[in-house]
Amino acid sequence: MVLHTRQDLSLNECLSWPRRWVARWVSAQPQPLVVGWPFNGTRRWYLLQRRSDPAVGDYVTAVIRRQAEQHRLVFEHGASVILAPCFGYELLSRGEEYTRTVLGGLLKLGDDAVNREMFENGVRLRFYGDYEEVLDTPEFRPLLGACEDLTAAPASGDGPLLLIGLFADAPHERLARLSVEFARQWHRPPNRRELIEGYYGVHVPDLSLYLGFSQPALFDVPLITTGAEDLYATLTPSPELTEWQWREILYDHLVLRRAPDADYEMLPEEALERLARYNETHREATLGVGRIDSLTGMWNPVLPGHLEPAEDSWKHSADCSCSQCCA
Repeated sequence: MVLHTRQDLSLNECLSWPRRWVARWVSAQPQPLVVGWPFNGTRRWYLLQRRSDPAVGDYVTAVIRRQAEQHRLVFEHGASVILAPCFGYELLSRGEEYTRTVLGGLLKLGDDAVNREMFENGVRLRFYGDYEEVLDTPEFRPLLGACEDLTAAPASGDGPLLLIGLFADAPHERLARLSVEFARQWHRPPNRRELIEGYYGVHVPDLSLYLGFSQPALFDVPLITTGAEDLYATLTPSPELTEWQWREILYDHLVLRRAPDADYEMLPEEALERLARYNETHREATLGVGRIDSLTGMWNPVLPGHLEPAEDSWKHSADCSCSQCCA
């Protein structure tokens, strides 16, 4: 295999390679691949799975297995780190029964065969966030023990790192406390790397890309965002990500978005004409704008060229006053 440069690799070539070739190509990049991937849309995914296969099993077990398979897929394509934000403080507002059911999935992580296989092959597991404080109650303390056991089991691995976020949506007090404790011990404030290591318990490189679902959003990955990460959002739930789709994301991230900017002053007339047509076609189109589906009640993105006439009727005319017709 010849490692292609960013300029001469085509998408078709990337799609045709064996996984080990893709992994070598990704690993040969100047920076490690660090993927933020909250596993979202699981309830609607499970609903449709159960609809087509009533024997799919219980929700927690099915989601754990699918997430493990997806993590294995990403690691086998050369990722060095996966950050998987799972539960935030909002979970506690959904009621004790739901919270207990979802958090109880932590007890089953080590029981899944795919997870065990990854850990045996060197994948390291860590948790991050305020989970130690939140779970330090008589009701949830067994879950805290489960986190400790899961972390200890693969601690000796030297492979990729899986970081699972638990209550990492309000990190400010923890970061302040870590900074004060560091300064008290070393008589100086921590630098960025030291603060990252203190928060995550291990060094984590800068975030490379973040793969969300539905509404584009970036959350629960403190300290490692730089503004240089690439953001993606799947239109179907995270469990439905395919290998083809993941390779297309990798190609966009490592090839297309690394291409040098065009020299606008040197564009030929044909290119300017195409640019003008593009701008006219996508005028007033915005990535991230959506509508609530009248039948499912769910938010769906508005894609250029896919607006229904009835939904498009709100647009103002060119000579109207927005304060009058769009109020």
